[in-house]
Amino acid sequence: MKELNKNEFNINFKTRKIAIVLGFYEGYEFINKQLQSIFDQTHQNFIIFVSDDNSKNSFSIEKLNISERNKKKIRVGFRNKNIGYAKNFLNALVSINDYFDYYAFSDQDDIWYPEKLEKAIKSLEEYPDNQANLYGSRTELIGASEEIKLGQSIEFKKSPSFQNALTQNIFGGNTMVFNRTAFDLICSTKINQKIIAHDWWCYQIISGAGGNVFYDKNIFLKYRQHNTNLIGSNISLKDKWLRFCKVANGNFKIQNDHNLRSIINNQNLLTISNGKTLTNFIKARESFFLKRIFYFLKSGVYRQTLIGNIALFIGIVIKKV
Repeated sequence: MKELNKNEFNINFKTRKIAIVLGFYEGYEFINKQLQSIFDQTHQNFIIFVSDDNSKNSFSIEKLNISERNKKKIRVGFRNKNIGYAKNFLNALVSINDYFDYYAFSDQDDIWYPEKLEKAIKSLEEYPDNQANLYGSRTELIGASEEIKLGQSIEFKKSPSFQNALTQNIFGGNTMVFNRTAFDLICSTKINQKIIAHDWWCYQIISGAGGNVFYDKNIFLKYRQHNTNLIGSNISLKDKWLRFCKVANGNFKIQNDHNLRSIINNQNLLTISNGKTLTNFIKARESFFLKRIFYFLKSGVYRQTLIGNIALFIGIVIKKV
């Protein structure tokens, strides 16, 4: 890549255009705060694409406290039927026809730090544009009230990879930003089958295709935890226990069944080495006892923590993965 001086970089950086996909469903309680935090970004060259997943109380700009200037930064689409958050995000993403340099996901109830987009783009600018590049970060956890501080998401130590993505998503879609090449890659996938989560799918496909995944240990977002959250945090002992129960009762296996079926339908996008990882992991799930362990170790599949890896290994042994 051509090396730019500081002034050239700042000029080019400000011209980077971002599409922000905001999934909306009955989300009026916190949406004003979320949108205002986006409007307050240090990087201002963006358009927000709101996708209303057939809410009874449909999204309307006129119902919100938004300036006329900021209203021009919003595009709104509506679903004729509810398709679930994962497909709502992905279908909204692939329907964007205009050209953008970068793409981001936004929940309807979080609060972004002002430099969130700027920090993500500066990290992604380190990689060549012709490669699929994905950025994600940690989050600060808050309650229904912003004053309720619940802690921070786990700081993972191991590098992101397809071998990790097969059984774990390490950052939420609300932190994700990715470049045009990654967008084209995601759009080329078959998303009509069951997709567990839009963000996990992006991690799996981009890492599987040999793209660059940047995990930022810094925090640029307040992730709101409340009763209507579809997906919550995983930091308390209760959360960890519920995750273990998910493995024990077979829900994790069902989840992996859906994920693997989707990846297999798109395996033409995987690198040769990641294709072998996928094959070995599938054999580990289907083989008899000793071969299960052999193929699992050969696959190199892992989770980010010691406890997570122990649970994963036990799950393989008892055929619950």
